[in-house]
Amino acid sequence: MRLDDIDTPALLLDLDAVEDNIASMQRLLAGSHVRLRPHFKTPKCPEVARMQLAAGAIGITVAKLGEAEVLADAGLGPILVANQVVGPQKLNRLMALLARKIDITVAVESEFNVRELAEAAREAGVRAGAVIEVDAGMRRCGTATPAETVRLARLLVEEGVNYRGVMGYEGHMYGQPDPIAREALIRDALELVRSHVEALNEAGLPPAMVSTSGTASVPIAASMPFVTELQAGTYIFNDLHNEAFIPGHFRFALTLLTTVIAVKERYAVADCGMKSLTNEFGPPVSVDGRIRAARLSEEHAILVGDGLADLRPGDRVELIPSHGDTTLNLHDVYFVRRGGEIVDTWPILAARRFR
Repeated sequence: MRLDDIDTPALLLDLDAVEDNIASMQRLLAGSHVRLRPHFKTPKCPEVARMQLAAGAIGITVAKLGEAEVLADAGLGPILVANQVVGPQKLNRLMALLARKIDITVAVESEFNVRELAEAAREAGVRAGAVIEVDAGMRRCGTATPAETVRLARLLVEEGVNYRGVMGYEGHMYGQPDPIAREALIRDALELVRSHVEALNEAGLPPAMVSTSGTASVPIAASMPFVTELQAGTYIFNDLHNEAFIPGHFRFALTLLTTVIAVKERYAVADCGMKSLTNEFGPPVSVDGRIRAARLSEEHAILVGDGLADLRPGDRVELIPSHGDTTLNLHDVYFVRRGGEIVDTWPILAARRFR
């Protein structure tokens, strides 16, 4: 099947670029002691996760139980849920996964989390595993002090939960546009995680896992002797937002194919909109950089730029999303390409699995 045979809007996945991005990440980690546990929030597709595991990843990170269930059904793991699992509905689902002998670890950040998790595990007759989330500066979830982390580690052991270590995410780095200030922020965040690790070591509770980092902080985090694994996810597809923070390392693997339905004097209109494309980190841009989606409504994109003069109704344009994760979450399938040929379709089984 050729690209021209596909109806639009359609999400294209360049398999050559995906393979190159996997290889590029392996080169970044070459000679490092850290391992990769890539985040499933980017591909949301078992076929991609299978490629990452085959290339040496030690497991997969997820944000939600729904994503973990997709991976479990595909026979993929081990799984780290880098989030708190709270409430009876979700705990019942977690216990069902553990009853299937799925190797799954969840994050805790409070005594409430630990006791609720431990009680559910006892009632289900299974052994749960947990890491303690440290607030590395995101001001989201996570323990605030090393002493608090040590208390939770002791409580996990007392309650019969398998204490596996700590995690922290320095995602607030993306709010700092200056590269020198951003590097300092990343290092400060990782040093904060280190202080928790040292406190655990001194308390006789050394963490087997110290899990950190998004794609843009990999080069720094991989050099930290106390970090054992990285949760980078965006690298696998790359997007305009990620490219601004770690330029030149990864190829754009994900594009949205759209059709021009009207051409005006100062703009053109394409058949994609907010129901198939997101723009929260800036306007999507064409592959050649000459066209951008200046405005999105529900089913229309207003295209502008130097390439406007070349457009005619019926033309196809490939747009690179500013944020791939939220764009792909709107779709159900990738049209997998090599060059101009569509070689397969892969279902995005974890799309909209936000529970």
